[in-house]
Parts: sequence; structure tokens; C-alpha cells
Amino acid sequence: MKLMNYKACVCNLCGTGCGQFLKTDGRKVFGVAPLIAHPVSKGKLCIRGWHANELLSTNERITTPLIRENGQLREASYEEAIALVVERMRQFDGAAGEIGILASARSSNEDSFALGRLAREVFGTTVRGIGAEAGHRKSMASLEHAFGYPGAHGSLTSIDKADYILVIGTDITRQNPVIGGNIHAAQRRGARVVTLSSSRTQIAKLSTKHFQQKPGTKGLLVNALAKALLAIRTANRERRANVDQMPGHTEYVASLRSISSVALERASGIRYEEIEEEAKFLEQAKSIVFLFSSGISGLDRPTIDAITNLALLTDRMDHEHSAVIPVAGISNLQGGFDMGVSGEPGNSVFKALAEPDSPIRALFVIDHDDGIIRDKERISKLDFVAYSCAYRNAFMDLAHVVFPLPAYNETDGTYTAADKRVQITRKNVDNPHGVLPGWALFQRLAVASGKAWGYQDAAGVFADIAAKVPGYADLSHELLGKGFGQHWNPKAFPNSRQRKFNAINIEYWESPTTPEFPFALMIGKAQHYWHQNNLMRKTIVPRREYDQTLWLYPQGYIEISPEDAANLKVRDKWLVNVCSSTGTCMKIAVKISPDVQNGTAYIPYFIKNMISDFLIPYENAYAAGEESVIPIKIQEA
Repeated sequence: MKLMNYKACVCNLCGTGCGQFLKTDGRKVFGVAPLIAHPVSKGKLCIRGWHANELLSTNERITTPLIRENGQLREASYEEAIALVVERMRQFDGAAGEIGILASARSSNEDSFALGRLAREVFGTTVRGIGAEAGHRKSMASLEHAFGYPGAHGSLTSIDKADYILVIGTDITRQNPVIGGNIHAAQRRGARVVTLSSSRTQIAKLSTKHFQQKPGTKGLLVNALAKALLAIRTANRERRANVDQMPGHTEYVASLRSISSVALERASGIRYEEIEEEAKFLEQAKSIVFLFSSGISGLDRPTIDAITNLALLTDRMDHEHSAVIPVAGISNLQGGFDMGVSGEPGNSVFKALAEPDSPIRALFVIDHDDGIIRDKERISKLDFVAYSCAYRNAFMDLAHVVFPLPAYNETDGTYTAADKRVQITRKNVDNPHGVLPGWALFQRLAVASGKAWGYQDAAGVFADIAAKVPGYADLSHELLGKGFGQHWNPKAFPNSRQRKFNAINIEYWESPTTPEFPFALMIGKAQHYWHQNNLMRKTIVPRREYDQTLWLYPQGYIEISPEDAANLKVRDKWLVNVCSSTGTCMKIAVKISPDVQNGTAYIPYFIKNMISDFLIPYENAYAAGEESVIPIKIQEA
């Protein structure tokens, strides 16, 4: 009998990168505990993290390779499945765009790096992509332009010491609850916490000041704050800033001066006088942290540019407790970008699948466990689909070959959190089915295709990463195992000391609503059922909480304001018909909430398949992020 032990690891759900202890005897897992000494989570876990261990014991695991034969998936050996994939992939021309790779933002750096090699060296394709890449690419592009490298500036630990924290858009207590808790703790110790969001989120309720602007105007509001800050700077001649000579400053200032206070209030619902008052606090702060959501529910590029520009304009970004962090909702979204498995603009796998005339014929998919399968009809018509995942889900129905993958803690691997902190999780639990790690599977596919890679273990893969990926050169498994990880080095990028402003255009957003479709529908998150992701269905307590929500609202819910409910003559939990301008409709319950503004509505986009189906015609809307809204009408059912 093995003795019970507590093994340190990293939570593999959101991009916070919280520290955990796994209670295990090496074969089974009996629970988790928070890692008190961890610099970011500091002894805290969210409801998802407290139950992440249940993902190891679910009966929905894929335990063996599967091959589709006569319409049904049957068990197969690795040798047979690998041989079939190699044989079929040789029938397609990767260089001509016939093979696509869909990577996972939940894969380890080692798995993603090896997958990238497989795509380039074996399949010969550059048609690739990673879930949630559209939103995160915008964040990376804006940050690289402003700071010289594609990643967060500063650390999440800056929240603990910063004077001023500005949270733009993200419902962070739902998406990244531990970060939300740290922000609340900072507010209690005296930091000024300011939130910009169209709905009154939990972090907004806990903040010092909340600007509840109209949907689509966050960027305008951030630019107005920059204009007010610039006016204070101009009036205070003793306060000399070091940003005046940065490239793009002159053009940026000219754009800011074009903002009309009257047009600002009409578009956003916020008076410029309120912005001017807030700018005084911003000017007084010595250390400032900017936080915004990135990924599938991220902001649009103009809004992110407004944020990075304001950060530079404050002239506080050299302070040790200042930061600009795109907060990812998936564990290794940043790492996936670092490893190069995100698609290139104009050549992504999503673009290939969306265009009916594209040459794509085969797809190799990793861990795509979403409730909404984008381009499902197109994928079902491809000549060949190979799929790798730890859990059974709807994507298996589209696959010709399925490979199992280990769950977290069943293999060594590193993960890069939202603030560039690279952390290692060791193999703490045996996989009872002998499932190959992702990097080992990809290596076997390469070897079967005539390529010799020579990796012996995950540490060897990471050594290759350190040799080839900018910022990772000073890192190793051995070094990362000695503490709580390290941030990758931005100085590895040649422009890391050259800061410059992004070009902006001042636009006054106009709502797409019409008299026939008068409500602006916003899409967002819910605490216990998260990111379209089926992972939460496999954990007991989050699933129970989700089921309780459905017990109250069996058809799901749409949040509207009390005044709008009164005008519609509906009450809480009453069913209503929600229809969009494209003709898609759904029947759903009303949830009356004072947290949403009149004329707006809010739906967690992952409650019930009917909502997923309702949103499919609006893939571009939810892919574009939280600034997008859908015009709808609401009628009593």
C-alpha cells in the first residue's frame, strides 16, 4: 500500500496559474489543497480549482486509440492508429493547404511545440490555429507594438502592491476568480480599483469606482481618460513625462484632442466631467496595473490599443509594481502563442474551414472540447479527421481516428500563465491505461513518417524550446522545479526597450439595435459552467451548481433590467421568445437583474445547447469579443 502524499502542481484550467497540492498515493487522487506559498494564488483556489482533481477520475476518459470502421469507432492499438494516420496524411498536400492543424490552449508547452514541428516537418502545412486565438492575437499585436514583445508587461503579483488598478471589461471574478480576489484584497488595503464594464459585475460592485458605459464604448472611454490625463499633464509643468519623444506620441495626442465631450456622453452615457475627476487619481498613482480579458471573450484591437497607449502615457510602466496584463481564460493560451501553434493572420485553420472554396481536406485536432464546434458542417465533410483528447465529447463524432491524451498531472509539462510565468507540473499520478503524452505521440507519428527527432522525455522537448523560442533560453525543467516558475525574459526580443504608441482613430460607436430589434444582447460567462467547456461537466460540485441553475431556469436564462421587464410585462423565470435579426430564435427564461442596463440583455453563451445553436450564425460576434453585441427582440412566450 502506497503512503498518501501531497504533490505540488499547477492548476490547468484558467490562465492565472494557481498553485495546488494534489493528494495522491501515486495511483489515485483523493483531493486537492491550495499551495499557500504560491506568489499569485497565495493559498486560494476557485471552485473549479478545488475540484480539478475530479477530471482524473471521470468515467468519460478516452483510454485507447479508436478507428472508425463501418461508421463506428472501434478500439485499436497505437501502431495501427498511427499507421493509418500516416497513410492517410500522405494523400494530402500540406504545402497546398490541404491539411489543417487545430491546436489547444490547454496543451503543455512541450506538446504544443512538438505539434508545431509535426505540422511543419511532417505534414508540411502552415494552416494552423489555436482555440481563442483571434482575441489573444489582438492583445499580443498591441502589446508587441507598445512594449516590443508579445506578452504581458509586468506580473500578476503587482496587484498586491499597486496604487491604482484599472479593470477593463473582464468579468474577472467569474473568469479568473483568484485574480478577482487579489484585486478585492488590494482595494481593501487602500488601492484604488476602477472598473469599466457595460454590466455591473461582481468586481464592479467591489471596486472604488465603476463606469457602467454603454456596450461598445470601452475604448472610447479609455481614450477620454487619456485625454483628461494629458490635460492635467499640460497644466502641471513641474510634472515632466518621459513619453513625449516616443514614436507615435504626436499623432496619438492629436487624436485624443479630437474627442468631443458631448459626443462622448451621447455614445457612452458617461459625462466627461467624471472622466476628468478620475484622471486626477490616475495622475497621482505611482504604480498602476491594467487588466483586461483576452481570448474568446477578449476586447477588439482598437480598445486594446487604447489601453496600451494609456499605460504608456501614465509614464509609470517602469515601476516594479506596474503592469499591463491580458488575462487569459484558458490555462496555456499564452504558451500556445509562444510555441508558434497559433495561426498566421490570413492563413489560419479557422479561415480555411470557414471558406467553402478553400483547399483544406484533412484536419488534425488536439483537445478541442468545446460545446460549440465551429464549422461543424464543414469538418464533417472533410476527407480525414484525426482527433486527440483526454475526454469523450462531441468532436469524436467527426473523427476517423481518435487518440487518447493524459490528463493533467499524468505527465511532465510546463504551462505559461497570463503574465508570462512559466511553471512546471510533474507526473504525480500514473495513467492506468498507458496513454502516451502528446509530445511522445507526435514524435511517434514523425518517426513513422521517416523523421528522427530523438526526444527521450519532456525535459528534452523543453531543452529544444529553450534553444528555439525567444524568451525561454534561460529556462529548464530543473530550474522551474526549484520554485514557483519564472517569467520568460522579454529582453530576448530586440525591440523590448523601444516603446511606441499604437495609432488610434476616435470613433463614436452606434448601437446596431433598431426599433424592431431594440435590445443589445451581450454574451458572457457564468461561474460554474465556463468557457463553453465540457471539462466542467466532468467535475461533481461545479456540475451540481450548474444543474441547480438549470433547476431554477430549466431553459437557461437571459438577464434584463427591472425596468425593461416591467415594460415587457414579464416576471422572473417567465419564458420569453428571443429572436435575432437573422431569424434565429430561442425560448428562454427571464432573469431580472439590476446589474444590466436598460436596453441591454445578457446571456452566458454556454447554457444549454439551444443557446449555442442560437449563436452559431453569430460566430464572428462572439469571436470578436465582448465589445460585440447582437440586436434582438424579446417577446412573451
